[in-house]
Amino acid sequence: MGNSLYHKKNRSLNVPTTNSSSDDKPRRGKGPMHGKIRIPPIIGIMNVDNSRKANRYFILIFFICTVILYGNTVLNKWAVDDNFVTGPQNELVKKGFAAIPKIFSSFYVEPKGNLGSQQTDYRPIVKMTYAIEYGLWGGGKAGRSHIINLLLYFWISTLLFFILKRLLKNYNILFPFLITLIFMAHPVHTEMVASLKNRDELLSFLCGLVGLHFFLCYAEMKKIVYVIAALIVFIIGYLSKSSILPFVALYPLVLYFFTDMKPKNFIWIFAAVLFVGLMAQFIPWLFLPKAIHVDSFIDNPLFVEKSFWIRTGTGLMSLLFYFRILVFPHPLLYYYGYNMIPVTGWGNILVAISFILHLGLFIYAIRKFREKHILSFAILYYFIAIAIYTNVVTPVVGIVGERFVFNASLGFVIALVYLIFRVFRTEPRSLTIEFNERVKIIMIIVLLLIPCTAMTIKRNREWRNLRDLYMSDIKYLNKSVKANVEFANFMTSVVYQDPNFQQNGTVNEHLQQVIVSHFRTALKMYPNEYTTLNDLAAVYINLSPKVDSGIIFLKKAIALQPEMQPAWLNMAMAYRKKNKLDSAITCYQKVLQINPGTLSAVFKMADLYFEKGEFGKAMKLNEDVMKKYPNLDVPYFNIGYYFIMQGDTTTAIRYWEQAARRNLSYEVCANLSMVYRARGDMGKAKYYNDFAGDGEKRKNSENIPIHY
Repeated sequence: MGNSLYHKKNRSLNVPTTNSSSDDKPRRGKGPMHGKIRIPPIIGIMNVDNSRKANRYFILIFFICTVILYGNTVLNKWAVDDNFVTGPQNELVKKGFAAIPKIFSSFYVEPKGNLGSQQTDYRPIVKMTYAIEYGLWGGGKAGRSHIINLLLYFWISTLLFFILKRLLKNYNILFPFLITLIFMAHPVHTEMVASLKNRDELLSFLCGLVGLHFFLCYAEMKKIVYVIAALIVFIIGYLSKSSILPFVALYPLVLYFFTDMKPKNFIWIFAAVLFVGLMAQFIPWLFLPKAIHVDSFIDNPLFVEKSFWIRTGTGLMSLLFYFRILVFPHPLLYYYGYNMIPVTGWGNILVAISFILHLGLFIYAIRKFREKHILSFAILYYFIAIAIYTNVVTPVVGIVGERFVFNASLGFVIALVYLIFRVFRTEPRSLTIEFNERVKIIMIIVLLLIPCTAMTIKRNREWRNLRDLYMSDIKYLNKSVKANVEFANFMTSVVYQDPNFQQNGTVNEHLQQVIVSHFRTALKMYPNEYTTLNDLAAVYINLSPKVDSGIIFLKKAIALQPEMQPAWLNMAMAYRKKNKLDSAITCYQKVLQINPGTLSAVFKMADLYFEKGEFGKAMKLNEDVMKKYPNLDVPYFNIGYYFIMQGDTTTAIRYWEQAARRNLSYEVCANLSMVYRARGDMGKAKYYNDFAGDGEKRKNSENIPIHY
């Protein structure tokens, strides 16, 4: 009969229970009249025989639940980091199927940044899925990408239920079913499904479950082919994201609690999984270039803090955070970082509370370990799954994150549903549960599911796009340095895209104040952040008349890191606005000392010489670039501009046409069209006007920074 109460020949619910443990308390629901109660269809379906028809019912229920919970994500666009890995700003992924070989020989993250490049992580499987999407239906289809995430979550939930049903074969079917429903609806999972970037977490966890399925098959049938299949799936999961690593220990844990496998087999299974995990980790480094990863203090101060007491104290704070969002998942935030979670030692009262709480749970789990008690399993599962995200061994970006608790939440939910059963003095192993007790348990679960579902649907809407996400979360992120900086930078980009600003340079005063206030909030918490100082200075220089305030912040940034270019470039711009041209030229010279190949500094310095009336110096700087980069159009365009400003149209046209032969850019073609029209040559005016529309899309073949 498996774990079912329903039988074709005997529909009575008065079925004897089996496999009771020594700690079982007297169970309710065994009265002689119980078998005569007719079960309503919605409740009775929990006791349907383990048949294909019953399985289809369960699958249908999970699909409906997935659509209810996450169907509104199909309307979402891209949010945090999505553009960089899913396609719109990832040139490799946009190549579609042709990108797949390169994906397997390159890093997961390769965006070019203002302060250098980041080359880090190797997750070719998940990146390949984005490329396949482009190959199938092109770019700009965020809704279809969200459908894939939704289907992955549905597959995870369905597979999880059938694995639980298999593990808990001596339990009432209601037990794994309710565990799965609560797991599905928990709002802490919204980041995994609503964020396209977090498909790596979904794939990793899915592969972890598939691997567990194969190991359970091995435990039952003793065929080595299942072990091989499990190891292959584990590698696929690892190449999606290394968050599958806890399964190295979770597989033996599950096999111990729910199979009769001998302990010696746990050891070699653990060793085999660990070995293939290490292979998946280290083999890519044989052909990948050197990784470049910036470990920022504002991402996690533990990147620089090495004290054991600080690390363990912060680890306990992290554990308390994870426990809190599982119990009360509000507010949920896209990012945390410094100083949302205090980096602290053992003197903090919350550290002591966390230590007592988690030590108590661990002691209980160990005491019940030999009994194979379900609570012992749930607690140990939780600890193993969350261990790598506690910051004790290795700091994690953001200090904490909702995605980090995805796997561990299963242990929490198992314990939660078990305790709900015990509140009503009902043993989950009872194959016969009194109707009234069954209704009470389901009512409690429904009371949990309603707010969880509402919170999940609401949170999905907040993930609709980057603006909605920032606007909804920033009010809770007053202690996060990075979140305040990101919000301020995002609002700055909104200004630059505003038509009023593009037309006449005007900026809403309130918006200026919002941007400045968030930069200043970040600097109050961490005053020695180079990027924040530089970005705030840029706002003062470009969006307000307070250029002197910008210079003050730039001097602080330069004092911190004098070898960095951005602050020097902004300082030159500030001096230029104040008409201190010699000081601006000095700043550009400093930039060229740091990096002689910064052509933007060369061209801007040439412009300053031209403004000063030193035409020869301006010409020489551009001519030097011509010699070094003969196919670059920019110096020809610049010299043409100098001559047109002096009234020499003929010479200007000659240089601009040379620029056009190298690159039919919008600026070159538009200027040539205008000049020829003024001279009455309508044929050439039309010729260059036709190219002007497409010229802006063309890129210089040498990928050299361009300045006009």
